[in-house]
Amino acid sequence: MNVIVVDDERAMHLIMSRLLGKLPNIEVVGCFSDTFAAEQFIHEHDVHVAFVDISMPQENGMQFAERMTRQQPGLYIIFITTHKDYALEAFELHALDYIVKPVSLDRI
Repeated sequence: MNVIVVDDERAMHLIMSRLLGKLPNIEVVGCFSDTFAAEQFIHEHDVHVAFVDISMPQENGMQFAERMTRQQPGLYIIFITTHKDYALEAFELHALDYIVKPVSLDRI
């Protein structure tokens, strides 16, 4: 399963890559600091799951997820965030999951 991480904190790229790398059949194929680069990559590559932060520069993760839900209906979105307040809205966007940071392997 091809996975990307979309988070403006580069430390999360490393953390998520290490955690996801411990799971069988999961390959992190890209890490992105902005949603527009992630979107371009999704359109050009076979991506199954996107782990998305909500607080992002220029465009927040909710806006990105809403657009991706329309454009790529087979893409699963899992939010990884420090914000507990957006869970209901996330699931209304058909998010697969909503993980509050800090992320643990057990939670993934």
